[in-house]
Amino acid sequence: MTATAAMVSLFADRTCDTQAPYSQKLMNLYPNSEIPDLDNSQDVSIAVLEGLGNLMVGDRTVTLQPGVFVFVPAGIPRTLKVATTLNLLLINCEADPDLSESAWLMNFQL
Repeated sequence: MTATAAMVSLFADRTCDTQAPYSQKLMNLYPNSEIPDLDNSQDVSIAVLEGLGNLMVGDRTVTLQPGVFVFVPAGIPRTLKVATTLNLLLINCEADPDLSESAWLMNFQL
């Protein structure tokens, strides 16, 4: 059985004439939960603050743990599976059609 559960602790939107609109969400996701079809119409950046999980990006799996920062451009399928309580910052932004981007990952040792 797959449980889908997320609690958004903080949410903010920003729109500016010189910047693409974006939203920031500080999220607390419950253990053994899943977001099966994370919106892929926008670029997304994820910074993991606490906990463990997996992010499926296309045909690759990224292990989420504290210190991991992932960028996934619009149009790439993504699914989030939570192992333990997962606290993260998720930033959605309108894609720039003039940029050809690929997904990338940074791992900071905290």
